[in-house]
Amino acid sequence: MPDVKPFLSLPAVVVRQPVGEFYLCSIPAGALREISYSIPASMRREQGMFSKMLGNQRVRSIPRAKQIGAYIDEEGSTFPNTIILSANFDEDGNYVEDPLARWHATSAKDGCLRLTIPTSRRLASIIDGQHRLEGFGFATKDGRQEMDLPCAVFVNLPRPYQARIFATININQKKVDKSLAYELFGYDLNESDANKWPPDMLGVYFARVLEGRPDSPFQGHIKLALLDEDEDAAPVPEGHPWSVSVACIVEGVTKLISERPIADRSALASGKAKTRRELLADRAPLRELYRKQQDKRLLSAISEYFAVVDDLIWAKQPSASFAWRTVGVLALFDVLREGLIEGRLNPSDMEASARLFLQGAAKINFADDFFHASGAGRVRIRKVLRVLVGLEQTPDEDVKDAVRRLKARAR
Repeated sequence: MPDVKPFLSLPAVVVRQPVGEFYLCSIPAGALREISYSIPASMRREQGMFSKMLGNQRVRSIPRAKQIGAYIDEEGSTFPNTIILSANFDEDGNYVEDPLARWHATSAKDGCLRLTIPTSRRLASIIDGQHRLEGFGFATKDGRQEMDLPCAVFVNLPRPYQARIFATININQKKVDKSLAYELFGYDLNESDANKWPPDMLGVYFARVLEGRPDSPFQGHIKLALLDEDEDAAPVPEGHPWSVSVACIVEGVTKLISERPIADRSALASGKAKTRRELLADRAPLRELYRKQQDKRLLSAISEYFAVVDDLIWAKQPSASFAWRTVGVLALFDVLREGLIEGRLNPSDMEASARLFLQGAAKINFADDFFHASGAGRVRIRKVLRVLVGLEQTPDEDVKDAVRRLKARAR
């Protein structure tokens, strides 16, 4: 049987790192577009928050791809950073078992490695670099599809590890949806030692519990929020449940237990701190519960606080309210944190102390035009809440006027 010429045979360099081996090579853009795929990160809404992920990349942005396409057509265009690929999984996430189709590396006669791509089938998932590659679909200049692109190719890397690499690369970049990155890190939650969970990972776990527990005020109200970035700004349709993002819960929880979550994560990951107890103390109000791994008490305090929020505030809101949007929930977390610091809230008796603490905010309509779903909206909600619960005695004039108007309407 004669040898079949592979679709591509490329010189490659092997790189060995703690995650394993991968290969560096150069692939023409047109060929790479033919053999790779990227499934936009999304979820089936009807299946709930933690149902099957449909990919690990950001939702495609056509305007951005067009901008990149225009850049590609410029005389001095360049892409020195690698596109990261994972080979030998089809678009449904199934491992390719056919040895005649799988990508593989071999040693050539000259002692160098060659990466063999047997066919033009789409068997490489794009872990990072989706938008760069999509930009070539809008490039019109002759020869641009032959432009070489540096690639880092992982062979036979399971999907959870693909997602973790994506999250590691992108978690600190503004453009990436934080909810996606947190959920992707959550792949290992069930297999990890909880005493080594950094603050954000504990936040992911709490989000899972709060979303699924029948007695939780957040049951059915936490989602990944990947499809529509501006969805939080629109009124909640009548008859439809309100929702907040995983990132919202993670951010709120993290600020209760850590002033320096990145440092905590690094210390635990590097082994500098073998358990949470070895992390440094700080002024986060529930830090000691976190360090001592008193997770049930932590979760109970948060759940009881928001159960009171549900009873006194959320239950009385119109559909256009900002109190149960991401900005409102984050503001409520802010007030929870400050109430704990000021001694107004007691984590050992949260239900009673929260009911007394939040009484001044009962019946307030948070759909008022004074609030809007943005960074400023969160600040305004927090400022109003601080006045209503007695944490602020001398507010700005605009906040004072808003509180006066809101109280008058609540009578």
